[in-house]
Amino acid sequence: MKKRWMGIVLLCLAAMLACSACSSANAFRGGNNMQGVVKLGPFPKQAASVAGYNLYLSEAPAGPFTKINDQPVLGYSNLMVPYLKAGQTYYFRMTAVGFGTPPRESAPGGVFKRTAVQSWD
Repeated sequence: MKKRWMGIVLLCLAAMLACSACSSANAFRGGNNMQGVVKLGPFPKQAASVAGYNLYLSEAPAGPFTKINDQPVLGYSNLMVPYLKAGQTYYFRMTAVGFGTPPRESAPGGVFKRTAVQSWD
């Protein structure tokens, strides 16, 4: 089971890193001390009307928040957010994305925080 989740995490991370056209994926790259990572998830089970979730990150609880994913994150997924400063606290919020053209996005949920670590287990 743990290997299956690790595979999902690696697929999500690979998709984020491979996306060169995505400006938000590069928003936190740069600097010498950007080796921290935050683990998020598992995300809630999706309702039938939910295509996935969008995630937003900020360095302050009140924002501004920057979207960090290109495609909606699926329920039960885990996600690693790389290129952060180890030891720094980051603030996140999440929205649900519906099916449709264009997809509708819910109001953001509550803000939650995580501290970036140098590595993960």
